[in-house]
Amino acid sequence: MSPKKKKKEKIEEHQKALFYKEAERMYVPVSDGAELLVYYTKKGKNPSGVTILFIPGYASVPMSWNDLWDELYTEFDLYVLETREKATSKTKWRHKGSMNRSGKDIGDAFKAMKLDPKKTVIFCASATILYSLRGLAENWLEEPLGFIMIGPVRTPKLPSKLIFMTKFTPSFMIDGLLRSVGKLWINTVIPKGKQRDTYKQYIGTGSAMRWKKTMHVTFWDGTEDFKKLKVPSLMVGAVQEDLHVDDETQVCVDLVEKSEYLQVPSFLYMHHLPGAADFAKQLTEFIEKIAQ
Repeated sequence: MSPKKKKKEKIEEHQKALFYKEAERMYVPVSDGAELLVYYTKKGKNPSGVTILFIPGYASVPMSWNDLWDELYTEFDLYVLETREKATSKTKWRHKGSMNRSGKDIGDAFKAMKLDPKKTVIFCASATILYSLRGLAENWLEEPLGFIMIGPVRTPKLPSKLIFMTKFTPSFMIDGLLRSVGKLWINTVIPKGKQRDTYKQYIGTGSAMRWKKTMHVTFWDGTEDFKKLKVPSLMVGAVQEDLHVDDETQVCVDLVEKSEYLQVPSFLYMHHLPGAADFAKQLTEFIEKIAQ
């Protein structure tokens, strides 16, 4: 058996997806009439009663976090919110996809889930960090107990050619031909590794109509919204990460007064065992500290 196949099997054996299998599902309405998928469990043993609201990154494959979720959901009540660019969202062409709209979504969903802000830590990644900060800056979202941010960025980073193709190509073509062309382009210009796999997952699971409506967020500058953040925040940067470079994480840390920096080895470390177990312990320490 080749080393590559062994590595793949090792990752798959970790993916028990207990949280994902056990979670209840519901759709929550937002103020423009769209509906967003939430799945959750309420079995956390944490005596502080803290809830985690997990918001996966833009157009990502949420289930890639299965190992980490399985470590967290027995300690904390865990909610996962899939944002409107995901194929699971109940959106129509008339629904907008701006950064402001996405910020309202977080606030609307938070209220619809009836979460207690003082007992909730928002755990988000990449562009969804900016969604949450936009909601806070405009008072669409109440201040939570704290934030955990994976790969914070002031401006979301997607391949410029992919953005161009998505913007100017009809949705039905993107859902068919362009997926094949996009994967071929990614194989040509992006070196082998996790970043290439991540981009290919985006194309393979995305919804062209939803992508086209939400591409505006890739041009947003969230610098001022970071500066307005006043709650305790843990910002996580990875040394071996090309999509969210560690230097950018450091800039975001400097923008937020009550921020802490946690450096981890790699993208895979956070997602898969055994790294995910260690990562969950570090997150738990942060949460217990701010919950006191």
